[in-house]
Amino acid sequence: VIAKQQQQLPIMLDPATRVDAITYANHTVRYTITLSGYQGQPGEQAYYHSFLTQQIDKSLCGQTAYLLMLALGNHITYQYVSSTAAPITEITLAPDHCS
Repeated sequence: VIAKQQQQLPIMLDPATRVDAITYANHTVRYTITLSGYQGQPGEQAYYHSFLTQQIDKSLCGQTAYLLMLALGNHITYQYVSSTAAPITEITLAPDHCS
């Protein structure tokens, strides 16, 4: 599944969000995602962490494919970076996250 997703990269999710890489190692699926609108202003990093965590919880915990990956003992990590590759935030879902 991951190899198939990798063939489609990079892929724009919306005008400001691009998935650049998907990797799998040590029971962790890692998505590297660029947010082009990130400016690095004070408080912006905390805002994005909170907002993205809420979005991930809402969307992924209802999708069978992601629930299966977690149920198999995997972690899912979302690593967000700016268009200049500056780190924004990293969110990791543990196998019991959506339980």
